[in-house]
Amino acid sequence: MKSNNIAQGGIVIALTLIILYSASILPVSTLTVLTIASCLIPICIIRTSVKNALLVYISSTILSFFLVKIDIAIYYGLFFGIYGIIKCLIEKLNKFAIEIILKLISFNFLLGIGYFLISSFLGINELKLPIYLLFIIAQVVFLIFDYALTLIITFYLNKIHKAS
Repeated sequence: MKSNNIAQGGIVIALTLIILYSASILPVSTLTVLTIASCLIPICIIRTSVKNALLVYISSTILSFFLVKIDIAIYYGLFFGIYGIIKCLIEKLNKFAIEIILKLISFNFLLGIGYFLISSFLGINELKLPIYLLFIIAQVVFLIFDYALTLIITFYLNKIHKAS
């Protein structure tokens, strides 16, 4: 592994932890902060490699369990951190319909694991809406998130990465 990749990975880990920690101290939506943090993994993939981004994800997830609130660390570790890598691997297929199906399958798998862990370990079992309605809303929100992440990656590629 090149020292340049290690240095860039360290910077991305530090930025990720700063962003995740900011959810604890700033009066902003946790979902917004997690979305911003999820943008860093695709940028790491663009600047270095998928392998390096995976190491960044693992490192930032482990460190987040020590430095930020447990719920934020779980959300980041289960979905927002890993999704950039999943998105990269799925989008290599270049088949839009298959990509959407695979993304939804991976999202629902991660959502199921997240629901189980949060209800089991954090004791959050109260749902204000029926589970099927939450499931439908989650699919729509996920597709909006995926599209927004695509726009951010495209902006990065066209405006920032091209200039460097």
